[in-house]
Amino acid sequence: MSNKVLLADYNNHGQQQFDYPEQDVYYTGRKLDQELKRGPIESRGCRDFLCVILYLGLWALMIFCAINSWDEGDTSKIYLPYDSEQRQCGKGDLKSYSNIYILSQSESYCVSDCPGESGVGKELPCYQCKAQTAPYASVQVLTLCFPSLKVDEQYQKLINDLVEIGGFQKHYADLEETWPIILASAGIAFFMAILLTFLIRIAAGCIVWGMILIYLLIVGAIGTVAYLQSKGHYQEYRVVDDTKQLEIIAYLFWSIGGLSLLIILCLAKKISQAIQVLKTAADFTREEWQTLFVPVIILILGLGFFIYWIIFSALIYSTSSDLNKSQYSPYVELQWDAKTGWQLAIYFFGLIWNICFALSLCQFVISSCCCMWYYSHIGYPLKSSILKSFCRGFTTNFGSLLFGSLILAIVWTIKFILDAFHKQLKQSVSGDNNALGYALRCAKYYVSCFEKFIRFLNQNAYTMMALTGQSFCNAAYDAFYLILRNATRVAITHGLGELFEFLGAIFISATTSFICYLIITKSESYKNNIFSPIAPTFAFVVVSYMIGKMFMNLYGMGVDTLLICYIVDTEMNKNEGGAKSVPNSLKQYASELN
Repeated sequence: MSNKVLLADYNNHGQQQFDYPEQDVYYTGRKLDQELKRGPIESRGCRDFLCVILYLGLWALMIFCAINSWDEGDTSKIYLPYDSEQRQCGKGDLKSYSNIYILSQSESYCVSDCPGESGVGKELPCYQCKAQTAPYASVQVLTLCFPSLKVDEQYQKLINDLVEIGGFQKHYADLEETWPIILASAGIAFFMAILLTFLIRIAAGCIVWGMILIYLLIVGAIGTVAYLQSKGHYQEYRVVDDTKQLEIIAYLFWSIGGLSLLIILCLAKKISQAIQVLKTAADFTREEWQTLFVPVIILILGLGFFIYWIIFSALIYSTSSDLNKSQYSPYVELQWDAKTGWQLAIYFFGLIWNICFALSLCQFVISSCCCMWYYSHIGYPLKSSILKSFCRGFTTNFGSLLFGSLILAIVWTIKFILDAFHKQLKQSVSGDNNALGYALRCAKYYVSCFEKFIRFLNQNAYTMMALTGQSFCNAAYDAFYLILRNATRVAITHGLGELFEFLGAIFISATTSFICYLIITKSESYKNNIFSPIAPTFAFVVVSYMIGKMFMNLYGMGVDTLLICYIVDTEMNKNEGGAKSVPNSLKQYASELN
Protein backbone atom coordinates (compact mmCIF):
# COMPACT_ATOMS: atom_id res chain seq x y z
CA MET A 1 0.00 0.00 0.00
CA SER A 2 1.35 3.48 -0.86
CA ASN A 3 2.56 5.67 1.94
CA LYS A 4 0.28 8.37 0.49
CA VAL A 5 -2.75 8.44 2.75
CA LEU A 6 -6.02 10.00 1.65
CA LEU A 7 -7.41 12.51 4.08
CA ALA A 8 -10.82 10.93 3.48
CA ASP A 9 -9.54 7.77 5.18
CA TYR A 10 -9.34 9.74 8.42
CA ASN A 11 -12.21 12.19 7.99
CA ASN A 12 -14.68 13.22 5.31
CA HIS A 13 -13.87 16.86 4.74
CA GLY A 14 -11.78 16.65 1.58
CA GLN A 15 -9.65 14.66 -0.86
CA GLN A 16 -6.20 16.12 -0.17
CA GLN A 17 -3.26 13.74 0.07
CA PHE A 18 -0.61 13.64 2.82
CA ASP A 19 2.58 11.68 3.20
CA TYR A 20 1.72 11.15 6.87
CA PRO A 21 -1.65 11.48 8.60
CA GLU A 22 -0.07 13.78 11.19
CA GLN A 23 0.27 16.44 8.49
CA ASP A 24 -3.50 16.83 8.52
CA VAL A 25 -4.51 19.55 10.98
CA TYR A 26 -7.77 17.67 11.59
CA TYR A 27 -6.05 14.38 12.44
CA THR A 28 -6.85 13.30 16.02
CA GLY A 29 -4.87 10.10 16.36
CA ARG A 30 -5.34 6.43 15.59
CA LYS A 31 -7.95 4.14 17.08
CA LEU A 32 -7.13 2.35 20.31
CA ASP A 33 -7.00 -1.43 20.64
CA GLN A 34 -10.49 -2.88 21.12
CA GLU A 35 -9.14 -5.21 23.82
CA LEU A 36 -9.15 -2.19 26.14
CA LYS A 37 -12.88 -2.68 26.55
CA ARG A 38 -12.08 -5.42 29.07
CA GLY A 39 -9.32 -3.52 30.86
CA PRO A 40 -5.49 -3.48 30.67
CA ILE A 41 -4.22 -5.78 27.92
CA GLU A 42 -2.77 -9.00 29.33
CA SER A 43 -0.88 -10.20 26.26
CA ARG A 44 2.24 -8.06 25.96
CA GLY A 45 5.83 -8.56 24.91
CA CYS A 46 9.17 -6.96 25.68
CA ARG A 47 9.69 -3.52 24.12
CA ASP A 48 12.55 -1.05 23.57
CA PHE A 49 15.16 -3.75 24.11
CA LEU A 50 17.94 -1.44 22.84
CA CYS A 51 17.52 0.70 25.98
CA VAL A 52 17.97 -2.41 28.11
CA ILE A 53 21.29 -3.06 26.35
CA LEU A 54 22.39 0.56 26.88
CA TYR A 55 21.40 0.40 30.55
CA LEU A 56 23.24 -2.87 31.14
CA GLY A 57 26.22 -1.39 29.27
CA LEU A 58 26.23 1.60 31.61
CA TRP A 59 26.15 -0.70 34.63
CA ALA A 60 29.01 -2.74 33.12
CA LEU A 61 31.07 0.45 32.80
CA MET A 62 30.22 1.47 36.37
CA ILE A 63 31.20 -1.96 37.72
CA PHE A 64 34.40 -1.90 35.64
CA CYS A 65 35.31 1.52 37.07
CA ALA A 66 34.60 0.25 40.59
CA ILE A 67 36.77 -2.85 40.13
CA ASN A 68 39.52 -0.78 38.50
CA SER A 69 39.62 1.62 41.46
CA TRP A 70 39.33 -1.08 44.14
CA ASP A 71 43.11 -1.61 44.45
CA GLU A 72 44.19 1.95 43.61
CA GLY A 73 41.58 3.84 45.62
CA ASP A 74 41.77 4.72 49.28
CA THR A 75 38.85 6.73 50.64
CA SER A 76 40.76 7.49 53.81
CA LYS A 77 42.75 10.07 51.80
CA ILE A 78 39.55 12.11 51.50
CA TYR A 79 38.60 12.46 55.14
CA LEU A 80 41.37 11.17 57.46
CA PRO A 81 43.69 14.00 58.67
CA TYR A 82 47.43 14.13 59.43
CA ASP A 83 49.00 15.29 62.71
CA SER A 84 51.89 17.77 62.96
CA GLU A 85 54.35 14.89 62.53
CA GLN A 86 52.66 13.92 59.21
CA ARG A 87 51.20 10.70 60.62
CA GLN A 88 47.74 9.86 59.22
CA CYS A 89 45.11 9.55 61.90
CA GLY A 90 43.00 6.41 61.88
CA LYS A 91 45.59 4.28 60.02
CA GLY A 92 48.08 1.72 61.27
CA ASP A 93 49.15 2.35 64.88
CA LEU A 94 46.76 5.31 64.98
CA LYS A 95 43.71 3.27 63.98
CA SER A 96 41.89 4.15 67.20
CA TYR A 97 42.87 7.83 66.89
CA SER A 98 40.93 9.03 63.84
CA ASN A 99 40.19 12.68 64.87
CA ILE A 100 42.48 15.70 64.86
CA TYR A 101 42.81 18.20 67.74
CA ILE A 102 44.72 21.41 66.86
CA LEU A 103 46.68 23.29 69.53
CA SER A 104 48.57 25.77 67.34
CA GLN A 105 49.60 26.37 63.76
CA SER A 106 52.44 23.88 64.07
CA GLU A 107 51.06 21.48 66.67
CA SER A 108 48.14 19.07 66.20
CA TYR A 109 47.47 15.56 67.48
CA CYS A 110 45.42 12.53 66.55
CA VAL A 111 42.87 11.83 69.30
CA SER A 112 40.44 8.99 69.96
CA ASP A 113 37.59 11.38 70.74
CA CYS A 114 37.09 15.12 70.93
CA PRO A 115 37.25 16.49 74.51
CA GLY A 116 34.12 18.42 75.51
CA GLU A 117 33.43 20.76 78.43
CA SER A 118 34.47 18.14 80.97
CA GLY A 119 37.76 17.50 79.14
CA VAL A 120 39.18 21.05 79.34
CA GLY A 121 42.42 21.12 81.35
CA LYS A 122 42.70 17.35 81.31
CA GLU A 123 45.11 15.19 79.37
CA LEU A 124 44.32 14.79 75.68
CA PRO A 125 43.21 11.27 74.61
CA CYS A 126 45.85 11.36 71.90
CA TYR A 127 48.61 9.23 70.39
CA GLN A 128 52.09 10.03 71.72
CA CYS A 129 51.37 13.64 72.63
CA LYS A 130 53.59 13.89 75.74
CA ALA A 131 50.86 14.57 78.29
CA GLN A 132 49.36 17.55 76.45
CA THR A 133 46.25 19.04 78.04
CA ALA A 134 43.11 20.21 76.20
CA PRO A 135 42.89 24.06 76.28
CA TYR A 136 39.37 24.27 74.80
CA ALA A 137 36.13 22.30 74.58
CA SER A 138 35.28 20.87 71.18
CA VAL A 139 32.62 19.12 69.15
CA GLN A 140 33.33 16.55 66.46
CA VAL A 141 32.85 17.80 62.90
CA LEU A 142 33.62 14.85 60.60
CA THR A 143 37.14 14.01 61.82
CA LEU A 144 37.96 17.49 63.16
CA CYS A 145 37.65 18.59 66.79
CA PHE A 146 36.10 22.04 66.28
CA PRO A 147 35.92 24.56 69.17
CA SER A 148 32.43 24.74 70.71
CA LEU A 149 30.45 27.99 70.83
CA LYS A 150 31.63 28.98 74.30
CA VAL A 151 35.34 28.85 73.41
CA ASP A 152 37.56 31.89 72.97
CA GLU A 153 37.42 33.11 69.36
CA GLN A 154 41.20 32.76 68.93
CA TYR A 155 40.90 28.97 68.64
CA GLN A 156 37.98 29.19 66.22
CA LYS A 157 39.96 31.63 64.08
CA LEU A 158 43.07 29.44 64.25
CA ILE A 159 41.26 26.36 62.99
CA ASN A 160 39.27 28.25 60.36
CA ASP A 161 42.55 29.63 58.97
CA LEU A 162 44.23 26.22 58.87
CA VAL A 163 41.40 23.99 57.70
CA GLU A 164 39.27 26.60 55.94
CA ILE A 165 36.31 25.20 57.81
CA GLY A 166 33.07 26.84 56.91
CA GLY A 167 29.39 26.49 57.26
CA PHE A 168 29.25 23.00 55.76
CA GLN A 169 31.24 21.37 58.53
CA LYS A 170 29.30 23.18 61.26
CA HIS A 171 26.02 22.24 59.63
CA TYR A 172 27.18 18.63 59.42
CA ALA A 173 27.87 18.64 63.16
CA ASP A 174 24.39 20.05 63.81
CA LEU A 175 22.86 17.32 61.65
CA GLU A 176 24.82 14.67 63.53
CA GLU A 177 23.56 16.07 66.83
CA THR A 178 19.89 16.24 65.79
CA TRP A 179 19.60 13.02 63.78
CA PRO A 180 16.94 11.51 66.13
CA ILE A 181 14.63 14.46 65.42
CA ILE A 182 15.32 14.14 61.68
CA LEU A 183 14.13 10.53 61.86
CA ALA A 184 11.14 11.65 63.91
CA SER A 185 10.27 14.19 61.21
CA ALA A 186 9.81 11.30 58.77
CA GLY A 187 7.26 9.70 61.10
CA ILE A 188 5.40 12.99 61.64
CA ALA A 189 5.28 13.62 57.88
CA PHE A 190 3.97 10.09 57.30
CA PHE A 191 1.13 10.69 59.79
CA MET A 192 0.29 14.10 58.27
CA ALA A 193 0.21 12.59 54.75
CA ILE A 194 -2.29 9.90 55.76
CA LEU A 195 -4.43 12.49 57.57
CA LEU A 196 -4.46 14.76 54.51
CA THR A 197 -5.44 11.88 52.23
CA PHE A 198 -8.61 11.27 54.26
CA LEU A 199 -9.41 15.00 54.49
CA ILE A 200 -9.32 15.28 50.70
CA ARG A 201 -11.93 12.53 50.35
CA ILE A 202 -14.25 14.18 52.87
CA ALA A 203 -13.99 17.80 51.69
CA ALA A 204 -12.35 17.91 48.25
CA GLY A 205 -14.85 20.48 46.97
CA CYS A 206 -14.39 22.83 49.91
CA ILE A 207 -10.62 22.61 49.61
CA VAL A 208 -10.61 23.33 45.86
CA TRP A 209 -12.98 26.29 45.98
CA GLY A 210 -11.23 27.55 49.10
CA MET A 211 -7.87 27.56 47.27
CA ILE A 212 -9.45 29.39 44.33
CA LEU A 213 -10.94 31.99 46.69
CA ILE A 214 -7.61 32.46 48.48
CA TYR A 215 -5.88 32.96 45.12
CA LEU A 216 -8.37 35.65 44.07
CA LEU A 217 -8.09 37.40 47.45
CA ILE A 218 -4.28 37.42 47.30
CA VAL A 219 -4.22 38.83 43.77
CA GLY A 220 -6.82 41.47 44.68
CA ALA A 221 -5.04 42.35 47.91
CA ILE A 222 -1.70 42.89 46.15
CA GLY A 223 -3.37 45.23 43.65
CA THR A 224 -5.20 47.14 46.41
CA VAL A 225 -2.07 47.59 48.53
CA ALA A 226 -0.10 48.80 45.49
CA TYR A 227 -2.86 51.31 44.68
CA LEU A 228 -3.02 52.60 48.27
CA GLN A 229 0.77 52.95 48.35
CA SER A 230 0.61 55.02 45.16
CA LYS A 231 -1.76 57.39 47.04
CA GLY A 232 0.58 57.79 50.00
CA HIS A 233 -0.59 55.02 52.35
CA TYR A 234 1.54 52.21 53.87
CA GLN A 235 4.76 53.98 52.93
CA GLU A 236 6.86 51.85 55.29
CA TYR A 237 6.07 48.75 53.18
CA ARG A 238 6.82 50.26 49.78
CA VAL A 239 8.98 48.10 47.51
CA VAL A 240 8.78 50.39 44.47
CA ASP A 241 9.34 54.15 44.89
CA ASP A 242 7.80 55.27 41.61
CA THR A 243 4.12 56.18 42.12
CA LYS A 244 3.29 55.58 38.45
CA GLN A 245 4.78 52.10 38.57
CA LEU A 246 2.72 51.30 41.68
CA GLU A 247 -0.45 52.30 39.84
CA ILE A 248 0.52 50.12 36.89
CA ILE A 249 1.15 47.17 39.26
CA ALA A 250 -2.24 47.77 40.91
CA TYR A 251 -4.14 47.80 37.61
CA LEU A 252 -2.15 44.80 36.37
CA PHE A 253 -3.06 42.65 39.40
CA TRP A 254 -6.67 43.81 39.31
CA SER A 255 -6.80 42.86 35.62
CA ILE A 256 -5.29 39.45 36.38
CA GLY A 257 -7.81 38.95 39.18
CA GLY A 258 -10.75 40.00 37.01
CA LEU A 259 -9.64 37.83 34.09
CA SER A 260 -9.07 34.88 36.45
CA LEU A 261 -12.56 35.34 37.94
CA LEU A 262 -14.09 35.41 34.46
CA ILE A 263 -12.24 32.21 33.45
CA ILE A 264 -13.26 30.49 36.69
CA LEU A 265 -16.92 31.42 36.17
CA CYS A 266 -16.82 30.12 32.60
CA LEU A 267 -15.16 26.87 33.70
CA ALA A 268 -17.07 26.44 36.96
CA LYS A 269 -18.91 23.37 35.72
CA LYS A 270 -15.73 21.69 34.49
CA ILE A 271 -13.99 22.48 37.79
CA SER A 272 -16.88 20.84 39.64
CA GLN A 273 -16.52 17.82 37.36
CA ALA A 274 -12.77 17.68 38.05
CA ILE A 275 -13.49 17.63 41.79
CA GLN A 276 -15.34 14.34 41.27
CA VAL A 277 -12.16 12.86 39.79
CA LEU A 278 -10.22 14.10 42.83
CA LYS A 279 -12.70 12.35 45.13
CA THR A 280 -12.39 9.14 43.12
CA ALA A 281 -8.58 9.29 43.42
CA ALA A 282 -9.02 9.55 47.18
CA ASP A 283 -11.25 6.43 47.03
CA PHE A 284 -8.50 4.60 45.16
CA THR A 285 -5.84 5.49 47.75
CA ARG A 286 -8.19 4.45 50.55
CA GLU A 287 -9.36 1.14 49.06
CA GLU A 288 -5.97 0.18 47.64
CA TRP A 289 -4.00 1.39 50.67
CA GLN A 290 -1.19 -1.04 49.87
CA THR A 291 -0.11 1.34 47.11
CA LEU A 292 1.03 3.71 49.87
CA PHE A 293 4.03 1.40 50.27
CA VAL A 294 5.05 1.62 46.60
CA PRO A 295 6.92 4.93 47.06
CA VAL A 296 8.48 3.51 50.25
CA ILE A 297 9.74 0.43 48.38
CA ILE A 298 11.12 2.59 45.56
CA LEU A 299 12.76 4.88 48.13
CA ILE A 300 14.46 1.93 49.85
CA LEU A 301 15.77 0.65 46.51
CA GLY A 302 16.91 4.17 45.64
CA LEU A 303 18.71 4.60 48.96
CA GLY A 304 20.45 1.27 48.44
CA PHE A 305 21.75 2.41 45.06
CA PHE A 306 22.70 5.83 46.45
CA ILE A 307 24.80 4.22 49.20
CA TYR A 308 26.57 2.13 46.55
CA TRP A 309 27.08 5.27 44.45
CA ILE A 310 28.52 7.29 47.34
CA ILE A 311 30.98 4.54 48.33
CA PHE A 312 32.35 3.86 44.86
CA SER A 313 32.32 7.48 43.72
CA ALA A 314 34.45 8.31 46.75
CA LEU A 315 36.70 5.35 45.92
CA ILE A 316 37.14 6.53 42.33
CA TYR A 317 37.73 10.11 43.50
CA SER A 318 40.45 8.88 45.84
CA THR A 319 42.42 7.47 42.87
CA SER A 320 43.28 11.04 41.84
CA SER A 321 47.00 11.28 41.23
CA ASP A 322 47.44 14.94 42.25
CA LEU A 323 47.66 15.38 46.00
CA ASN A 324 48.13 18.78 47.62
CA LYS A 325 49.19 18.73 51.26
CA SER A 326 49.73 22.04 53.02
CA GLN A 327 52.46 22.21 55.66
CA TYR A 328 49.97 23.31 58.29
CA SER A 329 46.59 21.97 57.19
CA PRO A 330 45.82 18.47 58.51
CA TYR A 331 43.87 17.50 55.37
CA VAL A 332 44.88 16.53 51.85
CA GLU A 333 43.33 18.19 48.79
CA LEU A 334 42.74 15.95 45.77
CA GLN A 335 42.67 17.10 42.15
CA TRP A 336 41.18 15.03 39.34
CA ASP A 337 43.17 13.70 36.45
CA ALA A 338 41.53 12.92 33.09
CA LYS A 339 40.97 9.24 33.89
CA THR A 340 39.29 9.97 37.21
CA GLY A 341 37.20 12.71 35.64
CA TRP A 342 35.75 10.38 32.98
CA GLN A 343 34.98 7.69 35.55
CA LEU A 344 33.20 10.20 37.78
CA ALA A 345 31.26 11.48 34.75
CA ILE A 346 30.06 7.92 34.03
CA TYR A 347 28.98 7.53 37.66
CA PHE A 348 27.27 10.92 37.63
CA PHE A 349 25.17 10.03 34.58
CA GLY A 350 24.51 6.61 36.11
CA LEU A 351 23.15 8.33 39.20
CA ILE A 352 20.83 10.57 37.17
CA TRP A 353 19.55 7.76 34.95
CA ASN A 354 18.88 5.46 37.90
CA ILE A 355 17.04 8.23 39.79
CA CYS A 356 14.89 8.91 36.73
CA PHE A 357 14.23 5.18 36.34
CA ALA A 358 13.17 4.91 39.99
CA LEU A 359 10.71 7.79 39.48
CA SER A 360 9.45 6.19 36.26
CA LEU A 361 8.99 2.81 37.93
CA CYS A 362 7.09 4.40 40.82
CA GLN A 363 4.76 6.24 38.44
CA PHE A 364 4.24 3.14 36.29
CA VAL A 365 3.43 0.84 39.22
CA ILE A 366 0.97 3.31 40.76
CA SER A 367 -0.64 3.97 37.38
CA SER A 368 -0.88 0.24 36.65
CA CYS A 369 -2.53 -0.45 40.03
CA CYS A 370 -4.96 2.43 39.43
CA CYS A 371 -5.87 1.07 35.97
CA MET A 372 -6.58 -2.35 37.46
CA TRP A 373 -8.68 -0.77 40.22
CA TYR A 374 -10.71 1.23 37.71
CA TYR A 375 -11.49 -1.80 35.53
CA SER A 376 -12.15 -4.03 38.53
CA HIS A 377 -15.64 -2.53 38.48
CA ILE A 378 -16.40 -4.69 35.42
CA GLY A 379 -14.63 -7.75 36.82
CA TYR A 380 -10.93 -7.20 35.99
CA PRO A 381 -8.88 -9.23 38.54
CA LEU A 382 -7.42 -6.97 41.20
CA LYS A 383 -5.56 -9.59 43.22
CA SER A 384 -1.80 -8.96 43.70
CA SER A 385 -1.99 -5.78 41.61
CA ILE A 386 1.21 -4.33 43.09
CA LEU A 387 3.26 -7.49 42.52
CA LYS A 388 1.86 -7.81 39.01
CA SER A 389 2.72 -4.18 38.23
CA PHE A 390 6.28 -4.54 39.54
CA CYS A 391 6.74 -7.71 37.46
CA ARG A 392 5.63 -5.87 34.34
CA GLY A 393 7.89 -2.94 35.21
CA PHE A 394 10.94 -5.21 35.42
CA THR A 395 10.07 -7.46 32.45
CA THR A 396 7.84 -6.51 29.49
CA ASN A 397 7.84 -2.75 30.15
CA PHE A 398 11.40 -2.54 31.49
CA GLY A 399 12.94 -1.23 28.26
CA SER A 400 10.16 1.32 27.76
CA LEU A 401 10.59 2.68 31.28
CA LEU A 402 14.33 2.93 30.65
CA PHE A 403 13.64 4.81 27.40
CA GLY A 404 11.42 7.40 29.10
CA SER A 405 13.83 7.83 32.01
CA LEU A 406 16.80 8.12 29.62
CA ILE A 407 15.19 11.09 27.85
CA LEU A 408 14.59 12.81 31.18
CA ALA A 409 18.13 11.96 32.36
CA ILE A 410 19.64 13.56 29.24
CA VAL A 411 17.56 16.70 29.80
CA TRP A 412 18.65 16.85 33.45
CA THR A 413 22.30 16.41 32.44
CA ILE A 414 22.06 19.25 29.90
CA LYS A 415 20.38 21.40 32.53
CA PHE A 416 23.18 20.63 35.03
CA ILE A 417 25.90 21.47 32.49
CA LEU A 418 24.23 24.78 31.62
CA ASP A 419 23.91 25.64 35.33
CA ALA A 420 27.59 24.84 35.88
CA PHE A 421 28.69 27.00 32.93
CA HIS A 422 26.45 29.85 34.06
CA LYS A 423 27.81 29.79 37.62
CA GLN A 424 31.36 29.72 36.31
CA LEU A 425 30.59 32.67 34.03
CA LYS A 426 29.06 34.67 36.91
CA GLN A 427 32.23 34.12 38.95
CA SER A 428 34.48 35.30 36.12
CA VAL A 429 35.76 38.84 35.77
CA SER A 430 33.33 39.75 33.00
CA GLY A 431 30.30 38.30 34.81
CA ASP A 432 27.18 37.16 32.96
CA ASN A 433 26.01 40.56 31.68
CA ASN A 434 27.09 39.82 28.15
CA ALA A 435 25.88 37.94 25.07
CA LEU A 436 27.09 34.56 26.39
CA GLY A 437 25.40 35.14 29.73
CA TYR A 438 22.09 36.04 28.09
CA ALA A 439 22.38 33.02 25.79
CA LEU A 440 22.95 30.69 28.76
CA ARG A 441 19.99 32.14 30.64
CA CYS A 442 17.76 31.67 27.61
CA ALA A 443 19.03 28.12 27.12
CA LYS A 444 18.33 27.28 30.77
CA TYR A 445 14.80 28.67 30.43
CA TYR A 446 14.01 26.66 27.30
CA VAL A 447 15.52 23.48 28.75
CA SER A 448 13.41 23.92 31.92
CA CYS A 449 10.26 24.32 29.80
CA PHE A 450 11.17 21.27 27.74
CA GLU A 451 11.80 19.31 30.93
CA LYS A 452 8.27 20.08 32.18
CA PHE A 453 6.83 18.96 28.84
CA ILE A 454 8.83 15.71 28.92
CA ARG A 455 7.74 14.95 32.48
CA PHE A 456 4.08 15.51 31.58
CA LEU A 457 4.35 13.40 28.43
CA ASN A 458 6.24 10.62 30.24
CA GLN A 459 3.65 10.44 33.00
CA ASN A 460 0.80 9.94 30.53
CA ALA A 461 2.88 7.58 28.39
CA TYR A 462 3.40 5.35 31.45
CA THR A 463 -0.38 5.24 31.93
CA MET A 464 -0.86 4.10 28.31
CA MET A 465 1.93 1.56 28.80
CA ALA A 466 0.12 0.24 31.88
CA LEU A 467 -3.06 -0.12 29.81
CA THR A 468 -1.68 -1.44 26.52
CA GLY A 469 1.89 -2.70 27.11
CA GLN A 470 3.12 -0.69 24.10
CA SER A 471 6.62 0.65 23.54
CA PHE A 472 7.39 4.07 24.97
CA CYS A 473 7.09 5.94 21.66
CA ASN A 474 3.78 4.32 20.71
CA ALA A 475 2.39 4.88 24.21
CA ALA A 476 3.50 8.53 24.18
CA TYR A 477 1.99 8.94 20.68
CA ASP A 478 -1.41 7.58 21.74
CA ALA A 479 -1.33 9.50 25.03
CA PHE A 480 -0.61 12.75 23.19
CA TYR A 481 -3.57 12.43 20.83
CA LEU A 482 -5.84 11.11 23.57
CA ILE A 483 -5.08 14.27 25.56
CA LEU A 484 -5.47 16.41 22.42
CA ARG A 485 -8.96 15.01 21.87
CA ASN A 486 -9.90 15.93 25.44
CA ALA A 487 -7.66 18.94 25.98
CA THR A 488 -9.90 21.12 28.18
CA ARG A 489 -11.01 18.29 30.44
CA VAL A 490 -7.45 17.00 30.90
CA ALA A 491 -5.99 20.49 31.45
CA ILE A 492 -8.42 21.40 34.23
CA THR A 493 -8.29 18.03 36.00
CA HIS A 494 -4.52 17.74 35.68
CA GLY A 495 -4.11 21.34 36.84
CA LEU A 496 -6.19 20.72 39.96
CA GLY A 497 -4.30 17.50 40.60
CA GLU A 498 -0.95 19.29 40.29
CA LEU A 499 -2.16 22.06 42.58
CA PHE A 500 -3.34 19.55 45.15
CA GLU A 501 -0.07 17.66 44.89
CA PHE A 502 2.03 20.80 45.38
CA LEU A 503 -0.04 22.36 48.18
CA GLY A 504 -0.39 19.02 49.94
CA ALA A 505 3.38 18.48 49.95
CA ILE A 506 3.90 22.07 51.16
CA PHE A 507 1.35 21.60 53.96
CA ILE A 508 2.97 18.36 55.14
CA SER A 509 6.47 19.83 54.96
CA ALA A 510 5.59 23.13 56.68
CA THR A 511 3.67 21.50 59.52
CA THR A 512 6.30 18.85 60.18
CA SER A 513 9.23 21.27 59.96
CA PHE A 514 7.58 23.74 62.35
CA ILE A 515 6.96 21.04 64.98
CA CYS A 516 10.54 19.75 64.74
CA TYR A 517 11.96 23.30 64.77
CA LEU A 518 10.18 23.96 68.07
CA ILE A 519 11.69 20.78 69.51
CA ILE A 520 15.31 21.68 68.71
CA THR A 521 14.98 25.36 69.72
CA LYS A 522 13.00 24.88 72.93
CA SER A 523 14.52 21.66 74.23
CA GLU A 524 17.49 22.16 76.57
CA SER A 525 19.16 19.00 75.27
CA TYR A 526 19.44 20.42 71.76
CA LYS A 527 19.46 24.22 71.74
CA ASN A 528 22.77 24.45 73.67
CA ASN A 529 24.52 21.77 71.60
CA ILE A 530 24.06 23.04 68.06
CA PHE A 531 25.69 25.92 66.20
CA SER A 532 22.53 26.90 64.34
CA PRO A 533 19.06 25.46 63.70
CA ILE A 534 19.41 26.21 59.97
CA ALA A 535 20.82 22.85 58.81
CA PRO A 536 18.51 20.66 60.95
CA THR A 537 15.48 22.70 59.88
CA PHE A 538 16.53 22.35 56.26
CA ALA A 539 16.81 18.59 56.81
CA PHE A 540 13.30 18.57 58.32
CA VAL A 541 11.98 20.41 55.26
CA VAL A 542 13.71 18.08 52.79
CA VAL A 543 12.74 14.83 54.54
CA SER A 544 9.12 15.85 55.17
CA TYR A 545 8.73 17.33 51.66
CA MET A 546 10.07 14.14 50.07
CA ILE A 547 7.63 12.00 52.05
CA GLY A 548 4.79 14.44 51.38
CA LYS A 549 5.70 14.53 47.69
CA MET A 550 5.73 10.73 47.51
CA PHE A 551 2.25 10.47 49.01
CA MET A 552 0.81 13.35 47.02
CA ASN A 553 2.43 12.00 43.85
CA LEU A 554 0.47 8.82 44.52
CA TYR A 555 -2.64 10.96 44.67
CA GLY A 556 -1.71 13.02 41.59
CA MET A 557 -0.96 9.90 39.54
CA GLY A 558 -4.33 8.52 40.64
CA VAL A 559 -6.11 11.64 39.35
CA ASP A 560 -4.39 11.58 35.94
CA THR A 561 -4.70 7.81 35.52
CA LEU A 562 -8.38 7.72 36.43
CA LEU A 563 -9.15 10.45 33.91
CA ILE A 564 -7.22 8.62 31.16
CA CYS A 565 -8.99 5.35 32.04
CA TYR A 566 -12.38 7.05 31.94
CA ILE A 567 -11.65 8.66 28.55
CA VAL A 568 -10.42 5.34 27.12
CA ASP A 569 -13.45 3.54 28.58
CA THR A 570 -15.78 6.13 27.03
CA GLU A 571 -14.15 5.96 23.58
CA MET A 572 -14.16 2.16 23.58
CA ASN A 573 -17.88 2.05 24.37
CA LYS A 574 -19.17 5.20 22.67
CA ASN A 575 -21.53 3.13 20.49
CA GLU A 576 -22.77 1.12 23.47
CA GLY A 577 -23.98 3.84 25.79
CA GLY A 578 -20.67 5.18 27.15
CA ALA A 579 -18.18 4.08 29.80
CA LYS A 580 -18.89 0.71 31.43
CA SER A 581 -16.47 0.58 34.36
CA VAL A 582 -17.21 3.82 36.18
CA PRO A 583 -16.58 3.76 39.97
CA ASN A 584 -19.47 4.93 42.14
CA SER A 585 -17.80 8.20 43.10
CA LEU A 586 -17.22 8.99 39.40
CA LYS A 587 -20.76 8.32 38.20
CA GLN A 588 -21.84 11.90 38.85
CA TYR A 589 -18.93 13.09 36.70
CA ALA A 590 -19.98 10.66 33.94
CA SER A 591 -23.66 11.69 34.10
CA GLU A 592 -22.79 15.40 33.82
CA LEU A 593 -20.82 14.74 30.62
CA ASN A 594 -23.59 12.70 29.00
